[in-house]
Amino acid sequence: MPADQTTKTVYYLRARRDDQPFDLQSIAKKARKKKSTCDATEIELGGGDVVRIQHFSNSNGRTLMHLTRYVPGVQASTLQPKATTAEDDEGAQPPPKGKEFKDGDCFLFLKDHHVLYCGHGISKSKASLYLSQLFREAELHDESSGFDLVPASNLDKLQLIQDHGVKSIQLAVGAFDLSLPKARRTSWIAKSLGTLGDELGALVGKDQSLTKQKALEDLIVNVEVKLDGNTRAIQSSQDFIEDLAETVLDDDTETPVSEFTIVTQKNERITSGEIRLQTGVKVETKDNSVSHTSVWGAMGTYFDQITQGNLLEQ
Repeated sequence: MPADQTTKTVYYLRARRDDQPFDLQSIAKKARKKKSTCDATEIELGGGDVVRIQHFSNSNGRTLMHLTRYVPGVQASTLQPKATTAEDDEGAQPPPKGKEFKDGDCFLFLKDHHVLYCGHGISKSKASLYLSQLFREAELHDESSGFDLVPASNLDKLQLIQDHGVKSIQLAVGAFDLSLPKARRTSWIAKSLGTLGDELGALVGKDQSLTKQKALEDLIVNVEVKLDGNTRAIQSSQDFIEDLAETVLDDDTETPVSEFTIVTQKNERITSGEIRLQTGVKVETKDNSVSHTSVWGAMGTYFDQITQGNLLEQ
């Protein structure tokens, strides 16, 4: 792979509210008309974290968004190249006057209620929270009450799980989502892992520094649910683990699970990459980030592929 390229994952999601398709594209376009500058779209999401629309485009009936985030006043760590001392004490460098250091991106492709997401430092949950607040500040009151971005599934792999049964489930859960206040833990999985979430929330509560809060966004908690005795397990246990598998895979369920592996009773391993509609794409790098036009182009190609494969409305 050339040095100026990297691999990113693009996820296909569906915007939903009250178990119905939610036309996120049209609302985003309305908000953009009311908030037409970068400054107008800046929203603080807590801890000094500011997210805004960096680039926005409407092309061929599709809406493309590039969100960025920064923290006012944050300095960048520095080191001394080729230091001749045994150790090098790191320093800090402020941004140029009138500038701030960018601290993350994400990219969105919108077509009606169909959504492609690619993260590079801004999580899906944070992007969703940002858009809801943007709609509220744009005084789109009917549209600002929130929505879910839920994954879609490959039905062939689902049938394999149903035919062969579930032996174990390995979940990779985002710590940021688990640490949300109890009132915002809406999914069954988030509630079930609530004790762990309380511990993570308490950890942040002891140290309100931005470093701790951002650490949660990059932290993944691994959990495994496994039958004791496999096929010999009592029926209620088998029913439970199969219900859990369905919950993880449910297109209409917003869960904090970023990745998962389901092992069938025949020891077939099915990963989230095989179940959920997602793909790895090569995109151009730009400074310490990636090129938004390169990501947008890759998203357009992937959307055409899943459209031609009749996967949008499975």
